[in-house]
Amino acid sequence: MDRALLIGTSNGLYRATRKNGGFEASLVGLKDTGFIRSPVVVDSKDPNRMYAGATRGGVFVSEDEGKRWRESNAGIIHRDVWCIVQHAGSGNLYAGASPASVYISKDRGETWQECEALGRLPTTKGWTGPQPPHVSRMKWLDVYIDDPRLIYGAIEEGWAVRSRDGGDSWEQIDSIDHDGHMIAMMRDNPSIVVATTGKGMFRSTDDGKTWAEANRGIEGRCYTPAHLVLHPKEAKVLLTAVTGTGPGGWARQDPDTSFCRSTDQGASWEQLPGGLPHPTPVPRSLAVDPEQPATLFAGMLDGSVWMSEDGGESFRSVLTGLPQATSVKVIHS
Repeated sequence: MDRALLIGTSNGLYRATRKNGGFEASLVGLKDTGFIRSPVVVDSKDPNRMYAGATRGGVFVSEDEGKRWRESNAGIIHRDVWCIVQHAGSGNLYAGASPASVYISKDRGETWQECEALGRLPTTKGWTGPQPPHVSRMKWLDVYIDDPRLIYGAIEEGWAVRSRDGGDSWEQIDSIDHDGHMIAMMRDNPSIVVATTGKGMFRSTDDGKTWAEANRGIEGRCYTPAHLVLHPKEAKVLLTAVTGTGPGGWARQDPDTSFCRSTDQGASWEQLPGGLPHPTPVPRSLAVDPEQPATLFAGMLDGSVWMSEDGGESFRSVLTGLPQATSVKVIHS
């Protein structure tokens, strides 16, 4: 099977294929629609059908494996979309937007309905954003593989939220850091939930009732700039990246980047010493090849893409010259 990458950037979606030991990329659409923060979603029933979200264009659908795209925003009020996920069993799609909100599609992205109860939480007055005009965003959503009613969301900046009834009602989770980045249930045990934030990792082992910081092994590098990746074949293994400073410091000093891995579902972490050369670009996205999970791809702040073929022990640059690479999706055809 041939491997290709769908790379979301700060200005357009690119498709990259192998060439001369590296990758060659071409623009396939979504230029001037904002950042594509979330990896492209391949439909669970039709591999030719794909979904993408952009921060100035909303949701887009492709029906030819990503070659052409059309806007599909019926019912979406806030077209500043930060994440899209799909429940494989039901086919339902969930889009997270800014101001922090969630939309559900039950017809594979043709129409959307807002989860209005989320906006009625009394804690929304504490939601904000890291940059002017300080508008919050639903940065990530996770839906449990065996139950489409169980949904978690990470809000930047507004802690986290949870729904147990498919989005009809929501609960605020405020026992993690205010600056929420990503959140994920463990696929073999949804009572274990790991969240990444501006102050590192938080972990719950009791269905999100209580949380504790889980930064053992990454002390001093607790900002989480990239995606949290669950290993597709090993249920205990998680991968992500951390930096020693937040975005405000990246341009002024070495961000002190490290990739890190957990083999105990986020209870502890090890930094991968051979991860990247120095000075290091900041990873804004991380993806694992589902067919060859020792192969990882990292999309960087400087528009390069790096590849590891040994589970993150070492990386090499395989593509340069893109706008900021904010999401990567590995597909096979």
